[in-house]
Amino acid sequence: MPMAVADLKLKWHVLAMVVLMLGLGLAHEWVNPWLRYDREAVAAGQVWRLLTCHLVHLNLSHMAMNLAGFLLCCFFFNDLLTRKILWLWLLPSSIAVGCAFYFIDDGLSWYVGLSGILHGLFIVCLLLGWRGNPGLHSVVMVLIVGRLIWEQMPGYDVDYLRTVINGRVYVNAHLYGSIAGAITGVGICLQHALQQKRKKAVV
Repeated sequence: MPMAVADLKLKWHVLAMVVLMLGLGLAHEWVNPWLRYDREAVAAGQVWRLLTCHLVHLNLSHMAMNLAGFLLCCFFFNDLLTRKILWLWLLPSSIAVGCAFYFIDDGLSWYVGLSGILHGLFIVCLLLGWRGNPGLHSVVMVLIVGRLIWEQMPGYDVDYLRTVINGRVYVNAHLYGSIAGAITGVGICLQHALQQKRKKAVV
């Protein structure tokens, strides 16, 4: 028996993001200089780059990989995701990760890609669905944490996708995005728990 969709109108918000990313991906050569994270430009006041850098990509292959991950996440967790949760993930996580680039990674001159905050969306969904399937979600969470640790190891090959995306994988983005997602997911879970507690109190 298929699971009930949590928010029937979510698909239109997902579609809007897909169209936006497709458009930016097709025009990456023209829009990236204005939208990518650029440390010097942010320091000069172009703070929108902290948000927009996650929506642009190195090339069409880079965009397609991240877009596929986003759509798969929305498909498999459509019983959990709502418009509110989608935007609670996208906006705060994007800004938080962008700020982490600026205030923590002094040596990072520029960055593009959704994969950092996409890790966060996956973690948000795992946390929200944990009570319904604690075993599976715990195993997947351990695997993600293990990979994040592996990516931070000195011998990790950040160039393994260079021939596909024309650039190296920036593993700190995955770490920052995952932390932002964990904070968001825990916050949403606590909010849901408080709402349930209030309902029981009223009854």
